[in-house]
Amino acid sequence: MTDTIISPNNKRMTKVTTRATTPINNDEPKSVYIKREYVEVFVFDSLPRPASAFGHVAIGIDGTVYSRAHERYYKGPLAEYLKSNTQRVKRDVVGLYLWVSPRERTIIRVELDRRVMADAEYSVLDNSCSSNVADVLEMIGIMAHDPRYLPMPVSPAELLAALEKSNRLVERRFYGKGYEGGASGNW
Repeated sequence: MTDTIISPNNKRMTKVTTRATTPINNDEPKSVYIKREYVEVFVFDSLPRPASAFGHVAIGIDGTVYSRAHERYYKGPLAEYLKSNTQRVKRDVVGLYLWVSPRERTIIRVELDRRVMADAEYSVLDNSCSSNVADVLEMIGIMAHDPRYLPMPVSPAELLAALEKSNRLVERRFYGKGYEGGASGNW
């Protein structure tokens, strides 16, 4: 007896063959291999001056740091930026190492470069250090703020809390005051 079924448009369909598409049983989970690349979000502690009263956020990608400061949008060597902030400015830094696909990493880098070129005026509501990082991460589907509240302003503490719960978080790193080494990671 052959296996037949009736299609939704009332045609009789006959099973011709059975083919195994994976080398494991149907009820076993299948591995999906995705090339992973990484970015690191840096959340700095606060300083007693108005510009950094709530902390600071930057993002490292491809050995470059992008950081929206009050004066301008900074783009420069990641290792130097980390050393400067931990040694000269004396800040503690939490690094959140996130995995992204190659396509997502490209989207982030292109958007950050666009923002550096535009260098729009600083605004605590929609063009701050943390809102810039949150915006580019949310462009690729990484939740970077608490959705129960308004999407702006995003504080460094809120960004840290949201990213620590992300399924993209690979590692939480700590760069303390006086940190000597360069940035770690595969950029």
